[in-house]
Amino acid sequence: MRRILDFRIVRWEFKVLYIAVAWIVGYVIVNTLASIGVPVVVAQYVNLLGGVVAFALAVRIFRGRDEPVAAPRAWWRMTAWPTLSRRLGTLFAGLAALSLLGLVLVLAGVEGISAGIGDWISVVLTYVVLAFLYLNSAVRMKRLGITKPAQLPKSIRLK
Repeated sequence: MRRILDFRIVRWEFKVLYIAVAWIVGYVIVNTLASIGVPVVVAQYVNLLGGVVAFALAVRIFRGRDEPVAAPRAWWRMTAWPTLSRRLGTLFAGLAALSLLGLVLVLAGVEGISAGIGDWISVVLTYVVLAFLYLNSAVRMKRLGITKPAQLPKSIRLK
């Protein structure tokens, strides 16, 4: 396990590839479980657990440009810089609000919404937790004075 946590992904292309592969693996696992007759709720919990593991690993191994690669991140640090943490926290807060709206619509009996109450609750809670973690990370980095280094002008940057 230590060797996995020592691995680092810095380039954005490989981060996107990691996310795509994690999503595909989760999709394959859930569909395989469904095809062999595992109850839907078990497949959902396996999917949730797999997503949490993939997400937690990504937070540990992704690194931003000019962020120290060798040292492990503090447990609370979700991204390289406070601005990205704040943006992602805001995104997840917005998704939590939209999901909460979906939950309210299901509770109000609006037809045409296929997911059940339990599904909506788990989605809302997931987004709320992610929003909290990212916004907490942004606040703590700002308090510690962690800022993104100024970028060189494009004409000076090495390719």
